[in-house]
Amino acid sequence: MHNRFDQFRASSLGRQLEQLIDSPQRYIEYCALSRVGLPAISAIVDELQQKFPDIEDDQGARQFCGAMVADVMRRHQHQLLRARGRVPGGYFSYGAVWSARPQQRTIADLLGMLAAMPQAVQQRLAALDHDAQRQRPPGIGFSALEHLCHLRDLDRDAFLPRINAILEQQRPLLYGVNGSEWARERDYQQQDFAAAGQDFASARAQLLQRLQHCDDTALARIGIWEGQRRLTLAELVADIADHDATHLQEIDELLLALSGIHA
Repeated sequence: MHNRFDQFRASSLGRQLEQLIDSPQRYIEYCALSRVGLPAISAIVDELQQKFPDIEDDQGARQFCGAMVADVMRRHQHQLLRARGRVPGGYFSYGAVWSARPQQRTIADLLGMLAAMPQAVQQRLAALDHDAQRQRPPGIGFSALEHLCHLRDLDRDAFLPRINAILEQQRPLLYGVNGSEWARERDYQQQDFAAAGQDFASARAQLLQRLQHCDDTALARIGIWEGQRRLTLAELVADIADHDATHLQEIDELLLALSGIHA
C-alpha cells in the first residue's frame, strides 16, 4: 500500500478499518466473490454500513478501504482483472475485480511487466492538458504529474539502489522511503510533465538493464527489509511489479474522476 496512506493507517479509524479488512477469514470471502466475478470489496460493505456510518461521506477513508483490500489480494498473488466492477449495497459504486485464484509469475513475466510500464502510463496520460496533469482526485491521491515523478524517483533513487545493494553486498539493510514527503520536498507539482515521463522511461531502462542478466543465484540473493523481513532479489522484483500495478489502477481511477465519474 502506498505510504501516502501511512498517516491515515496509523490513526484510530485506520487501525479499525485494517482490522476489519485484513484477516484470514476475510480473504476467504474476497476469494469467493472473485470466483463469481464480483469486486472483493463487496465483502465488507454490510459491516461498514453497520459499524462505520461515519465513513459514508469520507472519501479518504473509502479510498483506504480499497487500497487495503488490494494490498491483501496482491499479497496473495491475485491479479487485477477489471479496475471497476459494480459493488452492490452502497458506500462504493465501483471496486476492483481480482483473479479467482492466485497466479504464479515467472521472472520473465515480471520483467515483461516492468518493461511495459512506461508506455502504459504514457498512453493513459497523453491526452491530459496542463491543468489536468496537476489536478488531484478527491480524498487521498496523486495528480498525474505526481504519479510520473514518483515512479521516476522510486526507480532512480530507491529501487535501483536496492537492487545494487543486494547484488553487491551480503544481506544489506534496505529501507523504505516516504513518497508523500518526496512529493512535497521535491515539489512534484511544479515539475515538467514531459521531462518526468522521459526520465521515468530512462530510469526504468537502467533498472531493467541491471536485472537483465541476473541468473537464479543472483535472484536468490537476500536483502533485509528494515531489519524485519528477509527478501530475495526475485521477491523485490515482484514487489516493484505490484507497485506498478497499484499505480496503474490509481491512474485509471484518477482519469475517471477527472472525467466526472466518481467512486
